[in-house]
Amino acid sequence: MAKVVFGPIVSDVRKKEGGTVFTKGRSGAFIRRKVSPTQPRTSAQMNVRANFTALAKLWSDASMATYRAGWIGLAASYPKKDKFGASHTLTGLQLFVRLNRARETCGQVPLLIPPATLSVGYPGVIVVTPSGGPPITSLKMNEATFMSGTENTLVYATAGQSPGRASAGAKFRLINTYGPGGGNDFEMYGDYVAKFGTPIIGRQIFFRAVFTEITTGAQSLPTEASITI
Repeated sequence: MAKVVFGPIVSDVRKKEGGTVFTKGRSGAFIRRKVSPTQPRTSAQMNVRANFTALAKLWSDASMATYRAGWIGLAASYPKKDKFGASHTLTGLQLFVRLNRARETCGQVPLLIPPATLSVGYPGVIVVTPSGGPPITSLKMNEATFMSGTENTLVYATAGQSPGRASAGAKFRLINTYGPGGGNDFEMYGDYVAKFGTPIIGRQIFFRAVFTEITTGAQSLPTEASITI
């Protein structure tokens, strides 16, 4: 799905034309290909959907009555920037779900009280080093920055890609969450193999690291690297 910014001649387009759908959301206008929805219903997808549903229900629960205004105010204080650099304000519900989804990924229970701030570190440059084999028997990631005691690193990777590919697009999948106990250097081979199978010689693999502050759910900008096996 592509995002679009209209000019002075064309200010808006809606509905569909041929195989293209023009739509608009809270964060701006979008163009996407018209496709028939598919529902693979993998266990990972079902778990994520169930978590979204549970958080949406929790937001509407009476236990949240005292806190909703705080979440709305917090969302207004932390606008989100899109690919064009334009700022968009999330709703209180969107921020509540966003932060608690990140916390859930790190094994935390839902946070009801809005945090005072959303500060988080940044991994910096990441270096992934394969070794052993062939086939390889180790995949180590080193981050330029150490995690704090309350941060986790979410690591995403791709299956083997063509060596000439410049970026991974939407092919990243979460392989695991790593806590600060490993410092800034940790072994990913077992987690990668569990997700994608044994890395194939000659194929390119992309990696992405994101710091997550587990007390609030705040997440850093991602940093990426790729290697060819």
